[in-house]
Amino acid sequence: MKKLAVLFLIPLFLIGCSNEQTIQVSGIATDDEEKAGIEDVIRSDKDVYMGTAIMVEDELLIAIQVKPWLGFKEQKVEKRLQKEIEEKYPDLNVLVSSDYKMHWETQKLLEEQDEKKVTDELKKLKELAKEET
Repeated sequence: MKKLAVLFLIPLFLIGCSNEQTIQVSGIATDDEEKAGIEDVIRSDKDVYMGTAIMVEDELLIAIQVKPWLGFKEQKVEKRLQKEIEEKYPDLNVLVSSDYKMHWETQKLLEEQDEKKVTDELKKLKELAKEET
């Protein structure tokens, strides 16, 4: 009976050890080269396991999720990634956030079809991210 329980538990542990990153980059009126470059920068950071980037004109909002055991380094990863993207793309107005609410809202914006609504929501999200409570 113990052997049978072990056989069922091992796959559960292996599934939890996945190193696959999920990175999504979406944008209105942006070129594919810029999208690919931003995705590469996010993907190159091994501390990030999930990220969403939305580009509208010269605005870029990136919501990231760091690996669970690195939660105490969230702010450092956020600042490092923002600095790296700002150096690579100085013409973009960049905001990187590790807040889960931002990640959730950017996921909803990826599904939105109306360009005006995406632009308005992006500006609202960037203002909320800059507020400190």
